[in-house]
Amino acid sequence: MDKILNSINNNKFVFWEEIARDGAQAKTILSAKQRIDIAKQQSKIFEGNAAKHLVFAAGFTSISTQEQNIIKQVADEVEECYVAVNCRSTKNEIDLSIDIIKDAKYPRVAFVFPASERLSKIMLHKTLKNSINTAIEISKYAKDKAGNIPIDIQLAGSFDTDPNIIAEISNAVTEQGIAICHLGDTRGGAYPEEIKNYFNKLISLTPENVKYGVHFHNDLSFALNNNIEAIKNGIMLASTSWLGLAERNGLVATELLTFLLSYQPELLQEKLGINAKDLFSKQNNLKLLKPIADLVSEYTKVQAKITDPITGPGVNSISTGTPFVDPISFQPFPPEQVLGISKTVLVTQLASKRVITEAANELGFSFTDKTINKILLHTKEKAYKLNRSAFPKDELIEIFKYFTKKAKL
Repeated sequence: MDKILNSINNNKFVFWEEIARDGAQAKTILSAKQRIDIAKQQSKIFEGNAAKHLVFAAGFTSISTQEQNIIKQVADEVEECYVAVNCRSTKNEIDLSIDIIKDAKYPRVAFVFPASERLSKIMLHKTLKNSINTAIEISKYAKDKAGNIPIDIQLAGSFDTDPNIIAEISNAVTEQGIAICHLGDTRGGAYPEEIKNYFNKLISLTPENVKYGVHFHNDLSFALNNNIEAIKNGIMLASTSWLGLAERNGLVATELLTFLLSYQPELLQEKLGINAKDLFSKQNNLKLLKPIADLVSEYTKVQAKITDPITGPGVNSISTGTPFVDPISFQPFPPEQVLGISKTVLVTQLASKRVITEAANELGFSFTDKTINKILLHTKEKAYKLNRSAFPKDELIEIFKYFTKKAKL
């Protein structure tokens, strides 16, 4: 049984994780061990139900022999979730991909097919209309070769094409045994109102047995919005990537979409317009998001930005005095309770007496009110002199030691 397709049929959500396929813009590369580590750690989020909610895209066969060897290692060692291999729509690559992935506990193959006029001419040297028969032929070939291994099609450039044609292609390949038709916003140019109208038309043209997934690039920062719109229209699979890494400006960040769909699920309709309360088999473990994001950052050497939501270093960090008085007024949710992220106090030019006192106490120092005032003046003066905001921990310790000595004189 295809557990992923079964989840989609039962209105459960599925992540198609793309972090292993990044490399185009962020120039990252992950070893077999690193891909295996990430897949296994991400699987833990779903509390024993990863095979129902996670497809880990292990790599793309056409890259190299080395990539193929890595994909096979991932397939052989990851048993918690589905492991997918991506390939081009040629019989040789489909044969190779099936052979590489066949020993996985939960194997899956997805081949890319051009679904826009422009891409069809570039990739197949045919008009889009003339390529539909090729899609049917390749789908039948792949399904016959794969046996019980689920086969998906990834329709590149879908949103550059009339939804009537996408519905026609999707219906035709589904009849050949394709499990899921992934709709690709290949250029990253889809705007929110356009996507809303597109889905309204596409869903009205689509038979109930045809199931879609989506792959939205974030070139215009609309990937999150467009994924939410897809879910509102009953599309229960989305391509995501940790830290948002992927081609160009990336995909929606896995950690962000996981949080939004998992936190306060009873309010999904009220907050996001999603008519569902149980997108997952169990309550997801959101306290794993930060450790996994940090692991991915370590492996890829891509540093999180201070403004990154959910797992960035700015989450639950305080550098001004007012949030000490009433933290709830400055947070959309309690980070320590929900994500397990403890409060971090940063001493900057914005510091107040409360900030200095808290920072000193955390490092084992205690000062009188008079000394706190002196430290506050010192840090502000130094911050402006150096034209640098935050004080590193080791530098703070030296400052606190200096004022401890001075107070004893």
